[in-house]
Amino acid sequence: MKGKEKCKILREIRQKVASDNDISLITNECSYKGECKGTCPKCEAEVRYLERELERKRRMGQFITIAGLAISSTIGMASCEVEGEEEPMPMERFHTDDAPEREVARREVVYRNLYSYAENHPVTLSETQKPDSAGYYHISFTVTPEGNTKEITYNEGDVLAAVFETFLKEVPQETLKGLTKEYRYNIVLHMKEDKVVIFDYLYW
Repeated sequence: MKGKEKCKILREIRQKVASDNDISLITNECSYKGECKGTCPKCEAEVRYLERELERKRRMGQFITIAGLAISSTIGMASCEVEGEEEPMPMERFHTDDAPEREVARREVVYRNLYSYAENHPVTLSETQKPDSAGYYHISFTVTPEGNTKEITYNEGDVLAAVFETFLKEVPQETLKGLTKEYRYNIVLHMKEDKVVIFDYLYW
């Protein structure tokens, strides 16, 4: 089985498990062009989120349906890997202090919500806003339990970060709501065609 075929099948399995257990899971079509190995950090994030939600429901005494499939051999398998790119695995990247696992999971969910919102509401650059050369730009900001952003910082002259700052201030509170205490996020941005996109999340 080719990597892209495995990717599609495993994504559908995860979506079905989530649907059968009334778990909100947003999956996106893989945008990687060409063949892949069938694993990637993005899909692994979906796996870990789904496993945690299933375990939470189990501990609450709720009935869990996995359609006769073993979690470790189905949803535990990921999707497409972009060769040449290495990312820190999700969850660990949000475990920067002694916060309980449930709070760390909330941090990941908020990040995933922001990532999805940015994909669905692309930030477009005008000709005058485009930097002279492609590059990567860091931006840091604090998210409050109410879903507000504050203390947004980036290097002076980083055009992409400045544009993204305006975008952040317009993100609906409901998108970023869910933390029990404030948390500071550190994101890498880059330009794709005329759009500002989230490239990665950094340990800081």
